[in-house]
Amino acid sequence: MRMTTMILLSASLLSFAGLISCKKDSSQTSSTSNSQLITQKAWKYDTRGLDENNNGTIEASESDMLSCQSDDTFSFNAHNTGVYNPGSLQCAPDDVTITFNWYFSANETELAIFAYPEKISKLDADVLEIYHDDQNTQNQTVKYITRFKH
Repeated sequence: MRMTTMILLSASLLSFAGLISCKKDSSQTSSTSNSQLITQKAWKYDTRGLDENNNGTIEASESDMLSCQSDDTFSFNAHNTGVYNPGSLQCAPDDVTITFNWYFSANETELAIFAYPEKISKLDADVLEIYHDDQNTQNQTVKYITRFKH
């Protein structure tokens, strides 16, 4: 009888240990698709310009963003359409709200807004950064970077 009790106790402890080890890891995050990230809410310009020194950052001397663009927004809709709103600080009297088409390409590593696809260097819940290669004044290949935020 004592042996049966020991076997049952051991089996119970092993079963309990197995249940504990099968517990879902709460530290894993669910993956959010690029489409979900880009369509969650409107994006505003943060900065844009030619990265003359190739350091991945647009310094004030490299920026070509106008102050009137600081409140411009881009809203991406789920079915590859979007709305550009020039905001209240208009750069020209004829600045108007424009609808556009957008799409991802190259396994969602590129984003096309209005024109050709640009490479995505960052897309998360807070930042969208895209770039395309350009030439600086020394005829070197550098990046033209556009960064948006919410």
